[in-house]
Amino acid sequence: MGFIKRAFLYVTKKRGKSALLFIILLVMATFVLTGLSIEKATRVTQDNLRYALGGEFEMAPDYSENNPYYRMETDEEGNFTIDTKMPVTQEIIDQVMGTAGIKSYDGMSQCLVATNLDVIPGTVPVKDKYRDRVYGRFVTGTENSKLFRDETLKLVEGSHVPADGGHGAVISKALAEKNGLKIGDSITLTVDGGEKTEIKIIGLFEVVKQEQAYTNVNSFDKLENQIFSGIEAYQELMSDSAAGYQSVVFGVNDPAQLDGIVAGLKQNDAIDWRAFKVETNNKTYQAAAAPLEKFQTLITTVLILIVAVSAVVLSLILTMWAKNRIHETGVLLSIGIKKTAIIGQYLAEVLLIAVFAFGLSFFSSNLIAGQIGNSLLQAQVQSEEEQTVPQDDNGLQIKMKDDANQNDIVVNDNGDGGESIQKNASVEPLDVSIGLDNMAELYLIGFAIIILSVGISSASVMRLKPREILSKMS
Repeated sequence: MGFIKRAFLYVTKKRGKSALLFIILLVMATFVLTGLSIEKATRVTQDNLRYALGGEFEMAPDYSENNPYYRMETDEEGNFTIDTKMPVTQEIIDQVMGTAGIKSYDGMSQCLVATNLDVIPGTVPVKDKYRDRVYGRFVTGTENSKLFRDETLKLVEGSHVPADGGHGAVISKALAEKNGLKIGDSITLTVDGGEKTEIKIIGLFEVVKQEQAYTNVNSFDKLENQIFSGIEAYQELMSDSAAGYQSVVFGVNDPAQLDGIVAGLKQNDAIDWRAFKVETNNKTYQAAAAPLEKFQTLITTVLILIVAVSAVVLSLILTMWAKNRIHETGVLLSIGIKKTAIIGQYLAEVLLIAVFAFGLSFFSSNLIAGQIGNSLLQAQVQSEEEQTVPQDDNGLQIKMKDDANQNDIVVNDNGDGGESIQKNASVEPLDVSIGLDNMAELYLIGFAIIILSVGISSASVMRLKPREILSKMS
């Protein structure tokens, strides 16, 4: 009689032991499978978050003596201006966009311009000479501009400034109504040097989210007074400066690869890197991903603990049962059955039960995995929020809720009058589902635990000879 048949007969005969072992294996498999599915869901959520939030780096002229193209000019009154002979040009942008992993760019130059408009007053008074001034933002299209992408501003009428620039302009609906303007009307912009340009209104925007940084401001910093146009208008106003952008922010697909992308980009010899500085920014992703990363570490630790405890418990139970089967073992050895065949029988007994217990754990894990995973994740997120919103002697951190977009807005008062705003994208609930890959992992882990446990439980008995076994029985 083969050891598999003996194992089957033993399992069907010892129904009480088989039922108890089935329950133990089912509970073990349920916890292991739950941990595996939550860990996978956390990993998938992290990947989705990475690609949803992305990362970015800013490329701008280096306004320091390290830049050979840097220049500083002083007028008769002692006022000085700094400039560079090599701004970020469209040709450089095209070179950068040829790097793998970069998905978008947002270029901008800005300057303070005088207008023929009656501007909306700010909350901070300004000198008379600046009362008609506003900031002109000359961009690589407003559709990809950060303020519009973040939905701080929203185009409500007309069209965006196109990516190829031009003299089209987008202004706020409030500024247009105050001055009786409509789409198709023109605005004249002037700089201190006397240069002028005329731009045509092609779109109107509204301020959707009035960020803290733009509430207590003077008139020319107020969002409603910002004028967006193309780079050609800027070049006409600043004809003495080299044509290009003061800053370009490049978006990358995967923030985890941000440093590698920038390092690879700097190997491009077609760009004179002495003229520029590059600053990376993936803080939004890091802030949103921090709870998930710590949660995944927690789940992995718990999973390892579950496997270890399962191995110990199963080994203890099988060891106790093995001692009660000394007589059976002695008889089998005395009739010439090899020790490996006996161990094979014991192993087959557990594996026969495990196959059904592991299969049934698919349903039990499906019932609890989602609830357990999201409860633990919510606790982790709350713990992160408590740690990242402290109040101490160095400054005050105020946390508010943006009801429109369900984002947490944290305003940091740094004590010196400045403020910074950080938006943490909310972590979505985990979509926990059990797939074939999880079942395959369960069977591999489960069978490994069983093989280890059977080996440990059989070691003490298998070391004995048949005569020693019979003498112990007597």
